[in-house]
Amino acid sequence: MTAMSVKLVSTDNAAPVAFVEQVPVAAIRVPADHRKHHPNAIAAFAENIEIHGQRQPIEIVREDSGFRLIFGALRLQAQQQLGRTTIDAIVKEPGAFTSEATMRLVSISENMLRNPLSALDRSVAIADWCSIYRAAQPPMKPGRKPADAAKPELSLNFRLNSSDFDLIVASEEFSASFSEAAQVFLKISRAAVFRAIRIASIPSLQRDRIALHGIADLEGQLYLLGAIRAPERQVAVISMILSEKARSVEEAISILDNVPQTVKARWERISDTFGRLKQPEQDHFFDLQEAAISRWQAKRGR
Repeated sequence: MTAMSVKLVSTDNAAPVAFVEQVPVAAIRVPADHRKHHPNAIAAFAENIEIHGQRQPIEIVREDSGFRLIFGALRLQAQQQLGRTTIDAIVKEPGAFTSEATMRLVSISENMLRNPLSALDRSVAIADWCSIYRAAQPPMKPGRKPADAAKPELSLNFRLNSSDFDLIVASEEFSASFSEAAQVFLKISRAAVFRAIRIASIPSLQRDRIALHGIADLEGQLYLLGAIRAPERQVAVISMILSEKARSVEEAISILDNVPQTVKARWERISDTFGRLKQPEQDHFFDLQEAAISRWQAKRGR
Protein backbone atom coordinates (compact mmCIF):
# COMPACT_ATOMS: atom_id res chain seq x y z
CA MET A 1 0.00 0.00 0.00
CA THR A 2 1.34 3.42 -0.90
CA ALA A 3 0.90 6.55 1.19
CA MET A 4 -1.34 7.97 -1.52
CA SER A 5 -3.56 4.90 -1.43
CA VAL A 6 -4.58 5.22 2.22
CA LYS A 7 -8.36 5.56 2.08
CA LEU A 8 -9.93 8.48 3.91
CA VAL A 9 -13.57 8.75 4.91
CA SER A 10 -15.06 11.95 3.51
CA THR A 11 -18.49 13.27 2.75
CA ASP A 12 -16.96 14.54 -0.50
CA ASN A 13 -16.92 10.95 -1.77
CA ALA A 14 -20.70 10.74 -1.67
CA ALA A 15 -21.70 14.29 -2.54
CA PRO A 16 -22.47 14.83 -6.24
CA VAL A 17 -20.82 17.81 -7.91
CA ALA A 18 -23.34 20.07 -9.61
CA PHE A 19 -23.17 20.80 -13.33
CA VAL A 20 -20.27 18.46 -14.02
CA GLU A 21 -20.01 16.75 -17.40
CA GLN A 22 -17.75 14.07 -18.85
CA VAL A 23 -15.89 15.85 -21.66
CA PRO A 24 -13.49 14.30 -24.21
CA VAL A 25 -9.91 15.22 -23.27
CA ALA A 26 -8.94 15.58 -26.94
CA ALA A 27 -11.62 18.25 -27.45
CA ILE A 28 -10.10 20.65 -24.89
CA ARG A 29 -7.73 23.38 -26.08
CA VAL A 30 -5.16 24.74 -23.62
CA PRO A 31 -4.30 28.42 -24.34
CA ALA A 32 -0.61 29.25 -24.68
CA ASP A 33 -0.69 31.64 -21.71
CA HIS A 34 -1.58 28.89 -19.22
CA ARG A 35 0.83 27.96 -16.46
CA LYS A 36 3.31 25.24 -17.44
CA HIS A 37 3.77 22.27 -15.08
CA HIS A 38 6.89 20.20 -14.46
CA PRO A 39 6.70 16.53 -15.54
CA ASN A 40 7.20 15.47 -11.91
CA ALA A 41 4.14 17.50 -10.90
CA ILE A 42 2.07 15.86 -13.64
CA ALA A 43 3.30 12.37 -12.68
CA ALA A 44 2.58 12.94 -8.98
CA PHE A 45 -0.89 14.29 -9.70
CA ALA A 46 -1.61 11.39 -12.05
CA GLU A 47 -0.61 8.96 -9.30
CA ASN A 48 -3.02 10.63 -6.90
CA ILE A 49 -5.89 10.68 -9.41
CA GLU A 50 -5.35 7.03 -10.26
CA ILE A 51 -5.83 6.11 -6.59
CA HIS A 52 -8.40 8.64 -5.35
CA GLY A 53 -10.04 9.70 -8.60
CA GLN A 54 -10.53 13.25 -9.85
CA ARG A 55 -11.84 15.07 -6.80
CA GLN A 56 -12.32 18.47 -8.42
CA PRO A 57 -13.54 19.19 -11.96
CA ILE A 58 -11.73 21.47 -14.35
CA GLU A 59 -13.54 24.45 -15.85
CA ILE A 60 -13.89 24.96 -19.59
CA VAL A 61 -15.83 27.16 -21.98
CA ARG A 62 -17.54 25.91 -25.11
CA GLU A 63 -16.02 26.93 -28.47
CA ASP A 64 -17.08 26.35 -32.07
CA SER A 65 -14.80 23.33 -32.48
CA GLY A 66 -14.68 22.06 -28.91
CA PHE A 67 -13.74 23.58 -25.57
CA ARG A 68 -11.20 26.02 -24.16
CA LEU A 69 -9.59 25.44 -20.76
CA ILE A 70 -10.26 28.10 -18.13
CA PHE A 71 -8.45 26.39 -15.24
CA GLY A 72 -7.31 22.88 -14.29
CA ALA A 73 -4.36 22.33 -16.65
CA LEU A 74 -2.53 20.08 -14.19
CA ARG A 75 -5.58 17.84 -13.76
CA LEU A 76 -6.03 17.72 -17.53
CA GLN A 77 -2.40 16.76 -18.16
CA ALA A 78 -2.53 14.15 -15.41
CA GLN A 79 -5.57 12.53 -17.02
CA GLN A 80 -3.79 12.58 -20.37
CA GLN A 81 -0.76 10.87 -18.84
CA LEU A 82 -3.05 8.17 -17.44
CA GLY A 83 -4.45 7.62 -20.92
CA ARG A 84 -7.95 8.74 -19.91
CA THR A 85 -10.15 9.85 -22.78
CA THR A 86 -12.62 11.90 -20.73
CA ILE A 87 -12.43 14.27 -17.77
CA ASP A 88 -14.90 15.77 -15.28
CA ALA A 89 -15.50 19.38 -16.23
CA ILE A 90 -17.76 22.32 -15.48
CA VAL A 91 -18.81 23.57 -18.92
CA LYS A 92 -19.48 27.27 -19.32
CA GLU A 93 -21.23 28.81 -22.30
CA PRO A 94 -19.45 31.66 -24.14
CA GLY A 95 -22.02 34.14 -22.84
CA ALA A 96 -20.85 33.49 -19.26
CA PHE A 97 -17.78 35.65 -19.94
CA THR A 98 -18.08 39.23 -21.10
CA SER A 99 -14.65 39.29 -22.73
CA GLU A 100 -11.38 37.50 -23.35
CA ALA A 101 -9.95 39.41 -20.40
CA THR A 102 -12.63 38.04 -18.10
CA MET A 103 -11.72 34.45 -18.97
CA ARG A 104 -8.04 35.16 -18.39
CA LEU A 105 -8.80 36.85 -15.07
CA VAL A 106 -10.66 33.78 -13.81
CA SER A 107 -7.66 31.62 -14.73
CA ILE A 108 -5.21 33.97 -13.01
CA SER A 109 -7.27 34.30 -9.85
CA GLU A 110 -7.63 30.51 -9.56
CA ASN A 111 -3.83 30.26 -9.24
CA MET A 112 -3.03 33.52 -7.46
CA LEU A 113 -5.66 33.25 -4.71
CA ARG A 114 -4.52 29.85 -3.49
CA ASN A 115 -3.07 30.31 -0.03
CA PRO A 116 0.24 28.41 0.11
CA LEU A 117 1.03 26.38 3.21
CA SER A 118 3.50 27.82 5.67
CA ALA A 119 6.43 25.62 6.71
CA LEU A 120 4.56 24.94 9.96
CA ASP A 121 1.30 23.96 8.25
CA ARG A 122 3.13 21.80 5.70
CA SER A 123 5.04 19.99 8.45
CA VAL A 124 1.85 19.22 10.38
CA ALA A 125 0.17 18.02 7.16
CA ILE A 126 3.09 15.69 6.35
CA ALA A 127 3.20 14.37 9.92
CA ASP A 128 -0.54 13.67 9.90
CA TRP A 129 -0.29 12.02 6.46
CA CYS A 130 2.57 9.84 7.72
CA SER A 131 0.59 8.96 10.85
CA ILE A 132 -2.45 7.93 8.79
CA TYR A 133 -0.24 5.85 6.49
CA ARG A 134 1.51 4.24 9.43
CA ALA A 135 -1.80 3.35 11.08
CA ALA A 136 -2.74 1.39 7.95
CA GLN A 137 0.45 -0.72 8.16
CA PRO A 138 1.30 -3.59 10.52
CA PRO A 139 2.80 -2.12 13.71
CA MET A 140 6.58 -1.78 13.65
CA LYS A 141 6.78 -3.15 17.18
CA PRO A 142 4.40 -3.46 20.12
CA GLY A 143 4.45 -0.76 22.75
CA ARG A 144 2.34 0.46 25.64
CA LYS A 145 0.72 3.86 25.13
CA PRO A 146 0.79 6.42 27.90
CA ALA A 147 -2.40 6.46 30.00
CA ASP A 148 -3.17 10.06 29.00
CA ALA A 149 -2.86 9.39 25.27
CA ALA A 150 -6.27 7.87 24.58
CA LYS A 151 -6.99 10.10 21.59
CA PRO A 152 -3.91 12.18 20.78
CA GLU A 153 -3.89 14.43 17.74
CA LEU A 154 -2.31 12.70 14.76
CA SER A 155 0.81 14.86 14.66
CA LEU A 156 1.55 13.99 18.30
CA ASN A 157 1.53 10.22 17.78
CA PHE A 158 5.26 10.10 17.10
CA ARG A 159 6.18 12.40 19.96
CA LEU A 160 4.16 10.35 22.43
CA ASN A 161 4.93 6.83 21.27
CA SER A 162 8.20 6.79 19.35
CA SER A 163 11.90 7.14 19.88
CA ASP A 164 14.07 8.96 17.37
CA PHE A 165 14.98 5.59 15.85
CA ASP A 166 11.30 4.86 15.29
CA LEU A 167 10.93 8.26 13.62
CA ILE A 168 13.78 7.50 11.25
CA VAL A 169 12.27 4.13 10.30
CA ALA A 170 8.79 5.60 9.90
CA SER A 171 10.15 8.46 7.80
CA GLU A 172 12.05 6.03 5.56
CA GLU A 173 9.03 3.78 5.00
CA PHE A 174 6.63 6.67 4.40
CA SER A 175 8.86 8.51 1.91
CA ALA A 176 9.65 5.25 0.09
CA SER A 177 5.92 4.62 -0.43
CA PHE A 178 5.79 7.48 -2.95
CA SER A 179 6.93 7.16 -6.53
CA GLU A 180 10.21 8.90 -7.39
CA ALA A 181 8.34 11.66 -9.24
CA ALA A 182 6.00 12.24 -6.31
CA GLN A 183 8.93 12.42 -3.88
CA VAL A 184 10.58 15.09 -6.01
CA PHE A 185 7.43 17.11 -6.59
CA LEU A 186 6.11 16.89 -3.02
CA LYS A 187 9.63 17.19 -1.55
CA ILE A 188 8.99 14.17 0.66
CA SER A 189 12.38 12.62 1.35
CA ARG A 190 13.19 10.67 4.49
CA ALA A 191 14.97 13.71 5.94
CA ALA A 192 12.06 16.00 5.05
CA VAL A 193 9.55 13.69 6.73
CA PHE A 194 11.73 13.43 9.84
CA ARG A 195 11.98 17.23 10.05
CA ALA A 196 8.22 17.56 9.56
CA ILE A 197 7.46 15.11 12.35
CA ARG A 198 9.84 16.88 14.70
CA ILE A 199 8.22 20.24 13.92
CA ALA A 200 4.71 18.81 14.27
CA SER A 201 5.63 17.58 17.74
CA ILE A 202 5.23 21.19 18.92
CA PRO A 203 1.92 21.08 20.85
CA SER A 204 -1.07 22.49 18.99
CA LEU A 205 -1.56 25.29 21.53
CA GLN A 206 1.96 26.55 20.88
CA ARG A 207 1.59 26.04 17.12
CA ASP A 208 -1.46 28.28 17.23
CA ARG A 209 0.57 30.98 18.99
CA ILE A 210 3.18 31.10 16.22
CA ALA A 211 0.95 30.26 13.22
CA LEU A 212 0.74 33.87 12.01
CA HIS A 213 4.27 34.88 13.04
CA GLY A 214 7.19 34.96 10.62
CA ILE A 215 8.78 31.96 12.33
CA ALA A 216 5.95 29.78 10.97
CA ASP A 217 7.68 29.90 7.57
CA LEU A 218 11.23 29.21 8.81
CA GLU A 219 11.71 25.45 8.79
CA GLY A 220 15.13 25.60 10.45
CA GLN A 221 13.83 27.64 13.37
CA LEU A 222 10.77 25.43 13.72
CA TYR A 223 12.97 22.34 13.82
CA LEU A 224 15.05 23.83 16.65
CA LEU A 225 11.84 24.71 18.47
CA GLY A 226 10.48 21.18 18.05
CA ALA A 227 13.73 19.74 19.41
CA ILE A 228 13.16 21.45 22.78
CA ARG A 229 11.78 18.62 24.90
CA ALA A 230 10.87 20.55 28.08
CA PRO A 231 7.39 22.07 27.52
CA GLU A 232 7.91 25.05 29.84
CA ARG A 233 11.20 25.88 28.10
CA GLN A 234 9.56 25.69 24.68
CA VAL A 235 6.78 28.02 25.86
CA ALA A 236 9.35 30.47 27.21
CA VAL A 237 11.28 30.50 23.93
CA ILE A 238 8.11 31.13 21.94
CA SER A 239 7.09 33.94 24.31
CA MET A 240 10.45 35.66 23.87
CA ILE A 241 10.19 35.48 20.08
CA LEU A 242 6.59 36.72 20.01
CA SER A 243 7.45 39.61 22.34
CA GLU A 244 10.46 40.45 20.12
CA LYS A 245 12.88 39.99 23.00
CA ALA A 246 14.68 37.48 20.79
CA ARG A 247 14.95 37.21 17.02
CA SER A 248 15.63 33.48 16.89
CA VAL A 249 15.35 30.28 18.88
CA GLU A 250 19.10 30.31 19.48
CA GLU A 251 19.03 33.86 20.81
CA ALA A 252 16.06 33.11 23.08
CA ILE A 253 17.85 30.09 24.53
CA SER A 254 21.03 32.08 25.15
CA ILE A 255 19.02 34.75 26.99
CA LEU A 256 17.13 32.18 29.08
CA ASP A 257 20.37 30.42 30.01
CA ASN A 258 22.23 33.72 30.51
CA VAL A 259 24.94 32.45 28.19
CA PRO A 260 26.39 34.77 25.53
CA GLN A 261 25.82 33.54 22.01
CA THR A 262 28.96 32.21 20.40
CA VAL A 263 30.20 34.05 17.35
CA LYS A 264 29.14 31.97 14.38
CA ALA A 265 31.41 31.06 11.53
CA ARG A 266 30.68 32.71 8.20
CA TRP A 267 29.21 29.53 6.74
CA GLU A 268 26.85 29.29 9.74
CA ARG A 269 25.66 32.87 9.22
CA ILE A 270 25.09 32.16 5.52
CA SER A 271 23.20 28.99 6.45
CA ASP A 272 20.98 30.94 8.84
CA THR A 273 20.23 33.51 6.15
CA PHE A 274 19.56 30.78 3.60
CA GLY A 275 17.10 29.10 5.97
CA ARG A 276 15.04 32.29 6.07
CA LEU A 277 14.68 32.50 2.29
CA LYS A 278 11.47 31.52 0.54
CA GLN A 279 11.58 28.35 -1.54
CA PRO A 280 11.86 30.14 -4.94
CA GLU A 281 14.75 32.20 -3.56
CA GLN A 282 16.46 29.03 -2.34
CA ASP A 283 16.00 27.48 -5.78
CA HIS A 284 17.65 30.53 -7.38
CA PHE A 285 20.55 30.13 -4.96
CA PHE A 286 20.92 26.46 -5.95
CA ASP A 287 20.96 27.48 -9.63
CA LEU A 288 23.77 29.97 -8.98
CA GLN A 289 25.75 27.48 -6.89
CA GLU A 290 25.17 24.47 -9.15
CA ALA A 291 28.90 23.83 -9.67
CA ALA A 292 29.61 23.77 -5.93
CA ILE A 293 26.58 21.55 -5.26
CA SER A 294 27.65 19.10 -7.99
CA ARG A 295 31.15 18.97 -6.51
CA TRP A 296 29.71 18.26 -3.05
CA GLN A 297 27.45 15.49 -4.42
CA ALA A 298 30.38 13.88 -6.27
CA LYS A 299 32.41 13.96 -3.05
CA ARG A 300 29.63 12.03 -1.31
CA GLY A 301 29.39 9.51 -4.14
CA ARG A 302 26.03 10.70 -5.50
